[in-house]
Amino acid sequence: MRPLALLCLCLSVFYSASAQNVAVTTFAEGNISTDVIEYGITFSENMDELYFARSNGRWGKGSLTSTIYYSQKVNGRWSNPAVASFSGEFDDAEPHLSIDGNTLYFISSRPNGKAKPSADIWRVTRNGNRDWGQPERLGDHINSEGTEYSPRTSANGNLYFASTRAGGYGQGDLYMVENRGGNFSHPINLGPIVNSPTGEWNLEISRDEKVLVFEASGRPQNVTGYGDLYISFKDGGRWTVPQNIKELNSGGSDLYPEIAAQGKELYFASSKELKNEWVNIYKVDFEALRRSYEQFATSSTPYLFVANRSGHEVAVVNLDTEKVIKKIPVGKGPHEISLSKDGNFISVANYGSFPKPHKGPIKSNELKWMNEKQQSATIISTNDFKSRELTMANSQAMHGVLTNADGSIIWLTAEEEGVVKEVEVKTGNLLHSYKTMKGSHVLRSTSDYSRIYASNIESNTISMIDTKTKEVVHLETPDGPEGLELSPDGSELWVLSNGANMVTVLNATTLEKIADFPSKGRFPVKLTFTNHEAWVANVFSRNISVFDAITKEFKREIILETTPLSIFAYAGKVYVTLPRKNLIKVFDAVSKAEVSEFSPGIEPDGMQVLEDLDGRLKEQLGE
Repeated sequence: MRPLALLCLCLSVFYSASAQNVAVTTFAEGNISTDVIEYGITFSENMDELYFARSNGRWGKGSLTSTIYYSQKVNGRWSNPAVASFSGEFDDAEPHLSIDGNTLYFISSRPNGKAKPSADIWRVTRNGNRDWGQPERLGDHINSEGTEYSPRTSANGNLYFASTRAGGYGQGDLYMVENRGGNFSHPINLGPIVNSPTGEWNLEISRDEKVLVFEASGRPQNVTGYGDLYISFKDGGRWTVPQNIKELNSGGSDLYPEIAAQGKELYFASSKELKNEWVNIYKVDFEALRRSYEQFATSSTPYLFVANRSGHEVAVVNLDTEKVIKKIPVGKGPHEISLSKDGNFISVANYGSFPKPHKGPIKSNELKWMNEKQQSATIISTNDFKSRELTMANSQAMHGVLTNADGSIIWLTAEEEGVVKEVEVKTGNLLHSYKTMKGSHVLRSTSDYSRIYASNIESNTISMIDTKTKEVVHLETPDGPEGLELSPDGSELWVLSNGANMVTVLNATTLEKIADFPSKGRFPVKLTFTNHEAWVANVFSRNISVFDAITKEFKREIILETTPLSIFAYAGKVYVTLPRKNLIKVFDAVSKAEVSEFSPGIEPDGMQVLEDLDGRLKEQLGE
């Protein structure tokens, strides 16, 4: 069993890398590492038991069928490997022992009751005699129609793995699943700092979840175009920019990392030359290697893009300094903003309705609305920050906007028509018009854009659009549905009804109601998720309501001095726009204390963050 994008490894007794004088030795040569294919090793916490995958095939020469073996340390030596009791009949690989040694996760394409079983995550647990029981497949909310790889768990039982499922950033992405009292939640993508447009495959997570080692293919930093090992560190809730571990990466593929011996050792599979057809397992001292890379770890620069609806512009803010770096003119009255997943394009819907511009703070009773009909959306390239207008004839009051992964398609609401329009960006051609209901206002989508949700504020409904079948389903809601947000794992859709002051939580697939409860404020409009909490911005009561996103219980209220509008969580902070004051207030997501404020422009509304991983944005912005 092997990721399609990753190719061969070979046998090597010893090699030293050039970046540091690091010795890499073959592990248990002649016993564990032999003249066939061995990979994906895992150890018990006290290092007296191990499991690994072995195949008699040829690496890179078609499909492999693997079997999981185990060995025990007896008198300081590893016993001859034997087939694990639960393996040997089907294609099993990539074993991983939990920290207590009582559960073993692995990948298998064994029959699972489906017509076409794929490589999925399975687990097996020990019984009272410490024998392994019968394997069970993890649920469909974790396993996908794609291929899953490399299950790993942290000390608290959180599950990490790689998958080729739809909706990722590249061919394969890394995901995390939270352990909630022994039950797994839905997978959460680790995001664009770790995942790239190429492919991330197998991984290892430290027990404290602060160190991530993974294999990536196709990156410019790779020694070869195939698999190289990278390392990243958790810093303030964000992963540092992944670094290529040059000491370990060879002219072949380097993959399947395993941190063992309480973090002192790193094991991995490697080849050295692509022409070789064998795979062995290697060992290196990890403590010094980790320290050397941690010393030079860097965080990417985050840029916040803000739609200033009365400034008719998008402001670009360096979040490290909270300084406005650039302002990009757009159409009149932009409210919502959307960022393509590859980070190359920003889309703005020019709504045409906006408060009369005010340079200084105003009171709510001083607010005067302006209306200048617009029939366009603005597309901004982050490669040069040039913009162009997409004119949509006979379309007015376009408020909501969504951009697909590469920016080639956008979806726009047209409130007066009661439709959502799917538009090809390059030509401006209308690809499809989805009939929603009058007042279609805000748009959100699943990570793969297969389902799009629209709030129909004037019709007291929401619409769910299937972009594949083109079918549209409507659901009645309490009065004034406006704010929409998917939970971080994508399983729930939260709906804010500003007329009824209610929050409704729906199953994101079926639209079945999970819960509804008061918003603890008047006129709720926007919400965001952070640290298992949902923060709801309430306009008329000038407050933020904080709810437990799991239990749905109200936790606390944050009083504001003026009207909030948009709210956005990022890297341990929550950003709240205060349009009457032309400000964004910044709160600590844990303490709920206000930590800073800055002005992005007049009447700030929608926000999106883009990480500058390679310095491209900084160069384009002239910083």
